[in-house]
Amino acid sequence: MTNDEPPFPPDDEATELDREPGPAPAPEPPLAELAAATPETDDESEIEEDVEPAAVAVTGMLPETPRAPAAPRRPDLADRREPLYRECRGYRLRLDPPDLARLRELPGSRGKTDTEIGEAFFDGQGDRLAASIVDDVPSGNELRVVVDPYSRQAFLALENRIRGILSF
Repeated sequence: MTNDEPPFPPDDEATELDREPGPAPAPEPPLAELAAATPETDDESEIEEDVEPAAVAVTGMLPETPRAPAAPRRPDLADRREPLYRECRGYRLRLDPPDLARLRELPGSRGKTDTEIGEAFFDGQGDRLAASIVDDVPSGNELRVVVDPYSRQAFLALENRIRGILSF
């Protein structure tokens, strides 16, 4: 803009905002009047049977349809704080919480709790674990099962000595 131009456009170039206001727009009718004045739709396929056409005309949307039943509750995947025990062939096998956590690395353990994973491990490997030490350790002892999920081996420890190794 140069100093020669007037600060406002001439009247013939006046913008819509610069002009004087015309008649005020008519107020919108209340929603109840709109619902009563809306003609019924001949095509009922677009509207559910139990929905009033007036409600659709007022809101422009169908009422919310019922939701599908909720999904089953997800298991609590919090760490287990106490060991898991299993009696097998006279031995008491123990999986401590860190070993239960290591079992989560095995295939098929996604979405299961530590207890479920440990029970499944004992179900599948308990007899083999006990059989691997039957000649070396007298029955009635408690053995800790130390798990290495990457080499897929379980170590059976009596006190602080490894007494058996089993691949699974």
